Amino acid sequence: MNQVALDEKIRQGEKSQAVRKKLIERTPESAKVARDGKKSLAQEVVQTVDLPHPIYIDSAEGPYLNDIDGNQYIDLTGGFGPNVLGNKPDVVEHAIGNQVEKGWHYGIPTSGQQQLSTLIKEADSSVDKLVFCNSGTEATMYAFRAARAFSGKKVVALFDGSYHGVSDYALVKADAKSDRSRPTATTLGNGVPGVVADELMLMLPYRDETAFDLIRERKDDLAMVVVEPVQSSNPRLDNQDFFNQLREVCTECGVLLMFDEVITGFRIAYGSCKEYYGIEPDLVTYGKAVGGGLPIGVVGGRKDIMDTFSGADDAPFIFTGGTFSGNPLTMSAGIAAIQYMKDNKDEIYPYLKAQGDRLGREINQFCKLENIPAKLMNAASMFHLVFSSNEINSARDIDSSLRTVEREFYLHLLGHDVLVPGIHLAFLSWAHSEAVVEKVVNAFQLAFMDLRHDGLI
Repeated sequence: MNQVALDEKIRQGEKSQAVRKKLIERTPESAKVARDGKKSLAQEVVQTVDLPHPIYIDSAEGPYLNDIDGNQYIDLTGGFGPNVLGNKPDVVEHAIGNQVEKGWHYGIPTSGQQQLSTLIKEADSSVDKLVFCNSGTEATMYAFRAARAFSGKKVVALFDGSYHGVSDYALVKADAKSDRSRPTATTLGNGVPGVVADELMLMLPYRDETAFDLIRERKDDLAMVVVEPVQSSNPRLDNQDFFNQLREVCTECGVLLMFDEVITGFRIAYGSCKEYYGIEPDLVTYGKAVGGGLPIGVVGGRKDIMDTFSGADDAPFIFTGGTFSGNPLTMSAGIAAIQYMKDNKDEIYPYLKAQGDRLGREINQFCKLENIPAKLMNAASMFHLVFSSNEINSARDIDSSLRTVEREFYLHLLGHDVLVPGIHLAFLSWAHSEAVVEKVVNAFQLAFMDLRHDGLI
């Protein structure tokens, strides 16, 4: 079915018309906010659903979100990943409240940085030292800078299908027209100088041993290889052999290896993916969960590399800064969240993996039974529904012609009171009970049948 025919089928579909009517009728306040917002906002941060207006959230608790019109949804957004414990967990709320009473921003260090850094080091043995900043984007940007300064080499390698934030250096992707095993880099969006993709970044094929050949070929000017231990576009955990070889090749070639754990950190396991795979990266970045739901970024790693941040021991000094880096409010939230995860790790992480695997198993069984061209890919509690009949090994395998069907599916899912974010990477939390997960499974099945009713799948 071509795109024009597909769009027309959606417009004319009985279920598609009904769900749009339902959602528009029950969100008049969201519609008003959207109209008013267009007068001052150049862009909403995230467009959550394919409606004339976004859905605006008023409050959240546990596994639920409540919009400004009083509608409640099961939350699969997870704050885009940070909310491992669910929305507004008591332990974090209490810690934030205590800090607010004392003040929430000083510009002068507090003991909170030392406390949170100690907790992170205890969980990740690859981290000798670390620094705090304000976002995952900042963390990866600083890590790139540190690697270039430490190595004296200028090129950083990323994998096809990866996501590492929104700095210029991270906004590169594989040219879709290039060879899959030897992809060329191109910039993502306007405003990023072409020299970034042409001279400073190297694109590697994901889960493809040709990547190791490219690292060996470029070792003389390659500072670091960066990898998401679970790709947000392709969430899976069966990467052990590939990562083992990647570690060996980087060591062989004198190239630094960085794990970008901004999303996966303290979500896949208490010790993050480093613990899950048993691999020691040279640098690691954290974000999201380590801030307890408040903005944070972390760069950590070997002492000799991390010394670039201070210039200690004659290391080449790099410049960093940030008014709110290590601020006391975020530190208090992060300490409370990580301490709770530490104290309850034997219950939290097996549960998250069990429920994520259950979700994947039951939805994939349903799709197979109903002959639906979709697959729920999950890595423990993070997952992505992909509409494709292909076997998925990398982002290159995802059938882009079905993106429209995917967007329509999430609209129907919202009609069944389950909210998945606009990026379509979704999350379960410690607050999602087995009964709530069962409701999610049922909502997925109903949304699939809505699409089938309208002839979309």
